[in-house]
Amino acid sequence: MNEAPANPPAPAGTPAAPAEPKPGRGVHLTERAAKEILRVIAEQQFAPSVWVRVGAKGGGCSGFTYVLDFDPNGPTEFDLAFAMFGVNYCVDKKSEFFMGGTVLDFDDGLLDRGFVFKNPQASGTCGCGTSFSA
Repeated sequence: MNEAPANPPAPAGTPAAPAEPKPGRGVHLTERAAKEILRVIAEQQFAPSVWVRVGAKGGGCSGFTYVLDFDPNGPTEFDLAFAMFGVNYCVDKKSEFFMGGTVLDFDDGLLDRGFVFKNPQASGTCGCGTSFSA
């Protein structure tokens, strides 16, 4: 008798289930960044199924601007899906090319409060830290 596989493959065009990114690939969250994201999700009363979308788009003083947003729909076939510290997040494949290995941290200091992108792919950044060149 033929039995169905325990984990059948996902239909074509379906993004992979979230997993921790491999070293040098994807975007990694620090525990501080994840705690702040979870705090914002709770404060804004987003559905528990909300995803965080991380990426880069053209613009800014150095060529690319970082993107960090909440997405109720989750990843598409054009995204890579990740999960760390209880946060599901996705990065579109084009952004991952410019951001592979990036660490997303959160600075909770009095003067510099906010999310910080530490991107090993960046060849230059602007003074405000929100844009980069690659």
